[in-house]
Amino acid sequence: MRELAAEDFALARPIAEAVPEDLAQVLFSHQKQLEEKGVMQKRNTGKTPKQLVTIRLSADVVEKFRAGGKGWQTRINEVLRQYVAQLK
Repeated sequence: MRELAAEDFALARPIAEAVPEDLAQVLFSHQKQLEEKGVMQKRNTGKTPKQLVTIRLSADVVEKFRAGGKGWQTRINEVLRQYVAQLK
């Protein structure tokens, strides 16, 4: 299975529009329970929400970050933040 691209997300619709209302309510209720248990985290909705982009990286770079486990994309973001901070 391939990773979703920006074009795929552009075609996506909110779940409330995609499924019957009663099913959407069940799904939202289940999501809230998982968030309360700490199984599922809420998306970043703070002052600096992340932006979905597509970027090509060298395979060895991606492999190294993925080898670090969960949060590999966040670690890439932090490396880029540090680089941008040095440019100031």
